[in-house]
Amino acid sequence: MSCSSIKELDFLDLYTVDDKKPLEGKRLDVSVSQKEIKIDIEASKLPITLEDTVKNSNWSQRGKNNYSAPEHLFINDKIKFLWKKNIGDGEGTYNKIYTQPVGNEESLYVLDSEGKLVSLNIKNGDVIWEQNIFPEDESINTNIDGGLALSGDNIIISSSYGEIIKINIQDGNIDWKKNINNPVQGAPSIFNNFIYQMTVNNELFVIDINTGTEIWRYEASIVSAIANGAASPVVDSNLVILPSNTGELLALDPITGSLLWSTSLVIEGKIFGSLELTDIDAGPVMHKGLIYSSSLSGKFAVIDSVSGGLIWEVPIKTSNNPVVNGDAVFILSNDGRLINLFRKNGNVRWISNISKEVKINANDAPICSGPLLAKNNIWLVCQDGKVFKVNSHNGKYDNVFTLDSPSYISPIIINGTMIFYTEDAEVIAYR
Repeated sequence: MSCSSIKELDFLDLYTVDDKKPLEGKRLDVSVSQKEIKIDIEASKLPITLEDTVKNSNWSQRGKNNYSAPEHLFINDKIKFLWKKNIGDGEGTYNKIYTQPVGNEESLYVLDSEGKLVSLNIKNGDVIWEQNIFPEDESINTNIDGGLALSGDNIIISSSYGEIIKINIQDGNIDWKKNINNPVQGAPSIFNNFIYQMTVNNELFVIDINTGTEIWRYEASIVSAIANGAASPVVDSNLVILPSNTGELLALDPITGSLLWSTSLVIEGKIFGSLELTDIDAGPVMHKGLIYSSSLSGKFAVIDSVSGGLIWEVPIKTSNNPVVNGDAVFILSNDGRLINLFRKNGNVRWISNISKEVKINANDAPICSGPLLAKNNIWLVCQDGKVFKVNSHNGKYDNVFTLDSPSYISPIIINGTMIFYTEDAEVIAYR
């Protein structure tokens, strides 16, 4: 807030500085300004090493798996349009689409902006079944935060109405519903038959997938302003990483829910306005004992999963999960830059500024969504519907095709088929 704004709000006459007599001395900006990300000359000379490609049979939750860490996925060198299907209501004034589709080799599961869950044949886009998950006595004029997670023959849905619902994927019938009495935030994560779901009140609920019984919950500090479409917890047998909307990563014991460690991703010394968001929307991603994550304050950090200690950090603001593979980390910033860093120390190899190729439709949203690593290329989809393929080794890119409408959801790949989901609730498949 500017000084003039403060003065306008000074109904208690606490503003005592005379405008005609400025204070003596040099005026300094006391907020923390982020350093510009620059290419490291030595790092740019190092060749990028990636893991072998993997042909995956499913995309089970936001970020693909319980680690939010997709592999180097298989796809054909040249992909062609396969099918497209409008599954329901797209984005409007009140209703937004935040949910990334999930699926397996046979079916794809997609949620529209008004709470309709649709099962599609992944080979041709035909509708298999539909299920409306809205409470009958509620208005549809609300954002549908939350998301989907797939586990065996069941799909878990969480919604802004505080409901967690288990549905059989064969026929769309509801197995059970549980209301946790607070709107959810982010998609559910599933590990070892337990559901891990965050709420807008910075809680984490752990629920038995078979019965819907609450096992334990953790309550973190509450903040006054949060973003929609938040990140999801990552889980393994040793710990649960909760991306708190205070900008902290919290490591919890998966059995008891007790706090193991916490690390802040908020930039130290930065002065925030009343509406400054500190949510963690990028990651956490768990990869080989390290946690990769970023808060909306603009701090991307790599954390040791055992101790919570900082390995390295860079000043990048992103709402997109990073891709970590081989000796590389790929980060897509909210301002449309794809950045390749050396995994060992965070030194920058190359930067591709995709934003100059994109027509901006929404200033409050990331310019592009992704990244997705497939067949030695990084794939992105942008606000104007343009889809870019970026060479993972040098950052050179091509606009390979353009979708009919904007997309704010990162694409997914199942068994060599790339799936896009647009703001018009249109699902588009390429193979």
